[in-house]
Amino acid sequence: MLFHDKQASTRMMFLLFSANLICSLNLLYANGDTLGVLVFPSRMQPFEKSVFDKPFHECQTFRKETSSFSFESYPPRRKTFLNAPYAKFIIPTLCVAYGTAARFNDFPIRRFDKHIAEQVDKHINKHYGIDNYFQVTPAVFAWGLDFVPGIKAQHNFRDRTLILATSYAFMVGSVHTIKNVTSIERPRKWGEFNSFPSGHTAVAFTGAHILYKEYKDCSPWIGIGGYLIASTTGTLRVINRAHWVSDIVTGAGIGILSAEVGYMMLPVWHRLFGIREKNKQIAFMPHLGFQSAGVNLIYIF
Repeated sequence: MLFHDKQASTRMMFLLFSANLICSLNLLYANGDTLGVLVFPSRMQPFEKSVFDKPFHECQTFRKETSSFSFESYPPRRKTFLNAPYAKFIIPTLCVAYGTAARFNDFPIRRFDKHIAEQVDKHINKHYGIDNYFQVTPAVFAWGLDFVPGIKAQHNFRDRTLILATSYAFMVGSVHTIKNVTSIERPRKWGEFNSFPSGHTAVAFTGAHILYKEYKDCSPWIGIGGYLIASTTGTLRVINRAHWVSDIVTGAGIGILSAEVGYMMLPVWHRLFGIREKNKQIAFMPHLGFQSAGVNLIYIF
């Protein structure tokens, strides 16, 4: 660029040099070929230590804290069998396959069902009704444990409500459909042909799996406790002679699958209701009257 006025040319060169200096100071050295951007504070107090006076490793920490302005990239996770997208469906699918195998042939699975039922008839004469309460315990904790100080769930109350509602809707529809199609008699032989699969166990494991996924980062023992309650529910159903063992295993698989469906559907509900925007909210409230019960849906536009 050529300037006829020598003074104007000098001023332009000074401005370009200043701009280049400012840009250079804003670019910090980063690991590898990544680029870190440092934002200048809007106001610096007298005698305040500048970030450029800090050691290099402290500047690195500062750069990472300004994540909203960082272009730092991380190496992709190494794909293994355990973190593959389909891995979370392996265990519940095997559980459903186990119970299905017992329905169509006299496999050792079916003989094991009959053996356990005979042992229960021979040695246990008591009925335990606490399984009716155990089945909903994991879901209650998954829904409300976030309100306890110091415990934080993965999703907020609204999203947890959507996940639970979707999961249980899918679970109830699946269980009742399979019960009506298979018509398997219960071990207690009371003329009930709706044994397969166990609805109590499916309810319990749906809540237990959601409890695990919501609070596993807070403490893995929360999820383990939920699975123990769900397993106890299934065991009590066998002791009460209400289900075969294969019914329990299949119910557990359906419960886990239903919970995964609830999480898969969450982005769909976000798009459908537009609740990603801060000015829109959705909430579910139980309704209980003298002769009526239901759920109220509140949606704020």
